[in-house]
Amino acid sequence: FKLGQASESVFEELLQASGLTRSQITYVAATGYGRFTVPFRHSQITELTSHAHAAVHLFPGTRTILDIGGQDIKAIRVDGSGHVRAFRLNDKCAAGTGRCLCAASDALEIPLGELGPLALPARNPVTMTTTCTVFAGAELRDRLSLGEKREDILAGLHRAIILRAISIISRSGGVSDEFTFTGGVAKNEAAVREL
Repeated sequence: FKLGQASESVFEELLQASGLTRSQITYVAATGYGRFTVPFRHSQITELTSHAHAAVHLFPGTRTILDIGGQDIKAIRVDGSGHVRAFRLNDKCAAGTGRCLCAASDALEIPLGELGPLALPARNPVTMTTTCTVFAGAELRDRLSLGEKREDILAGLHRAIILRAISIISRSGGVSDEFTFTGGVAKNEAAVREL
């Protein structure tokens, strides 16, 4: 299977399972790194526009969206119809994204899903000097070797990630009205608390 053929096959299976026909589908949106492998996608629908419309559909009062995923951070300002009015993305680096938490998980040999709960009881979050995915693991191990408490280190990492996200929100025009937090990092309790 080539990727284009695979997407076509999945689409046909979805049509059959739903009882719909192609003529009943207005358009197909494809997002993410594999979007170009979907030859029948609507090329004007992007990850940003899909995200904006979905957030407003689920939460009609939403006007500001923060999405922290595995590789990027998006701050999106929308109108009541879900149209993008302003946005900012992180640079090409994965600093401050879910990938940074994955690196911490690997460096500390702690399952990814446990990072948030372990950070919650922290009393003195440490100030992290980096959210760089490459260097964060080394800084975490250094801080452990200096006797810092694991929960304080993890809380400091979560705070650094959210501070980076807030700077991106600020550059998009700040928060207005209802705020929606999405992406894999939104499932992390410590990140939500820091936000």
